[in-house]
Amino acid sequence: MARSRILRMAVPALVIHAGVSLAGLAQAQPTDAERAAAATRTASTNLLCGARVLGPFYWEIGRREGTLVSGSVTPRGSTVTITADTVLSVASASKWVFAAYAIERFGNTASARPFLNLTSGYSNFRTSDCPTDGTVAECLPGSRNRKESTAKMFHYDGGHMQQHAINIGLGPLDNVGLGVEISSILGTQPPITYAQPGIAGGISTTARDYSAFLRRLLVGAASPLKLGAQLGTNPVCTMPSASCIAYKIAAVPEAWHYSVGHWIEDDPATTPSSNFAYSSPGSFGFYPWVDTDRNVYGVVARQTEAFTGVDEGHASVKCGRMIRLAWKTGVPQ
Repeated sequence: MARSRILRMAVPALVIHAGVSLAGLAQAQPTDAERAAAATRTASTNLLCGARVLGPFYWEIGRREGTLVSGSVTPRGSTVTITADTVLSVASASKWVFAAYAIERFGNTASARPFLNLTSGYSNFRTSDCPTDGTVAECLPGSRNRKESTAKMFHYDGGHMQQHAINIGLGPLDNVGLGVEISSILGTQPPITYAQPGIAGGISTTARDYSAFLRRLLVGAASPLKLGAQLGTNPVCTMPSASCIAYKIAAVPEAWHYSVGHWIEDDPATTPSSNFAYSSPGSFGFYPWVDTDRNVYGVVARQTEAFTGVDEGHASVKCGRMIRLAWKTGVPQ
């Protein structure tokens, strides 16, 4: 064994079985401690995560067993600190939860799929029509929900999932009833809480509780959800172009694809393939993700004080994927 070590050091380019070099074998992967240090430094110092961009936020990375590293970033002079237990409106991160519920209960059927990948044509939803003390059905005046012109084309809109919820019998449910029903199928503890019966954007929860949901999407998870094995399936393009028929530019200004209730972050123009992920960023800044190997999850948890549009979610994406890259490589970004 001693001689083998000497040869490995003296002839680093020597090629052994199956074309694997000794140099490649000798290259060590970063330890979890090194990954954690790199992610922490990135969250604290990267300009994309800066105070002027995000304000206060909490972030977390973990595996199926639980949290591996986390932290709260609070800008100097801020009186607000976001923690794992801060209740936030997750907005469109609600879509991922509903898709998991629908697939767990009914499966990823061909008839349901257009409602879950936002190509059903039911794309005339307005949040202002959705009373906080109303029901799922009351959030969607059916007479104006269907847009035949958008059928079979991606259109980022809450109406698809709202209509699907009505189709599968959730129409009479209010916030409490909706949370109880979805929690009963997903086994979520504590139960999911809705601040508004808008299926695609009504959940208010904590990073801690949302992370528990993400862990059940990972490989080898305890009590795994069916959606975990279907992440990235049945993708549709989202950015109108010569090669993509979509109704309008998506909620994020990148050429991602959309799967069942979640994005596939796969635009090579903005992200190296080694850092692709599945995600569901919300318009107030909440950003959950799972890596494409389904081994690691992450969250950037924040909420803007005033709604400024979908760019808040994308701002969190740009910070979050730097944290994710730092974790993967063990190198601060």
